[in-house]
Amino acid sequence: MERNGATSRVAVVTGASIGIGRAIATTLAALGWTVVGIARNRALLEKAVGEIGGVAVAGDVRDLEVLRTARRAAEERGELRAWVNNAAVVRLAPLHLMGPDVVTELLDINLTAVVLGTREALCSFLANRVAGSIINVSSIHGQRAFPGYGAYDTAKGGMESLTRYVCTEYGHLGIRCNAIAPGPVRTDIVAPVAADEPKPASFAATAEDLSPMHRISEPEEIAETVAFLLSDRTVSINGHVLAVDNGMSAWAFGFPPDESVAFAAEQ
Repeated sequence: MERNGATSRVAVVTGASIGIGRAIATTLAALGWTVVGIARNRALLEKAVGEIGGVAVAGDVRDLEVLRTARRAAEERGELRAWVNNAAVVRLAPLHLMGPDVVTELLDINLTAVVLGTREALCSFLANRVAGSIINVSSIHGQRAFPGYGAYDTAKGGMESLTRYVCTEYGHLGIRCNAIAPGPVRTDIVAPVAADEPKPASFAATAEDLSPMHRISEPEEIAETVAFLLSDRTVSINGHVLAVDNGMSAWAFGFPPDESVAFAAEQ
């Protein structure tokens, strides 16, 4: 597809129906990108991408065919130049209390799907000779551990390792892969394992107090950072994890032990 005599720039954004993903899709569309959005909730996704003239691919990022459908949709509408791995889920509990099915869900959505999405992007870049860019939406959890977030922390750490790997393997072709690591953002991503279970001490109702700036980021601030890393002005930034956390990662802080983390009572 041609736009004003040039091939349209197309970006795939996962988790594009709400929160950070929707903000990313909206910001990129305003900059002239055609956006292919992926999310499980078809109604919310179609509303979000419909408002920006994008393409909706409703489905689960754990489904390889969904990722491939998004790749094909992007290639049909122009040149796939960017892939943003944003979709994520959070469940909270000390690891010994978290069911294996929940652990698997967290790792599959937050890491395996990111690896497979990255693979689809790379296949497209190589086949079409495009020096494209991949952005992984990581978290402060990628480099800082928090009580109650064992599987989530693990996945985000893996995502940041993937970011460095892609730079190392494909950087000589001009292909870039960077990650951003937000602190608390004003979204509804966090949910406990069960509604009646208490949240761990690291999940603060006043998340503003976790950073030196005493504020929570807005989704649009994260989206602007993604747009910055996708711009031609940042061509020399590759394999980097950029903290966007109001200074939270500069702090050292402690949390009281969770009461459930204790040796079993003597019989």
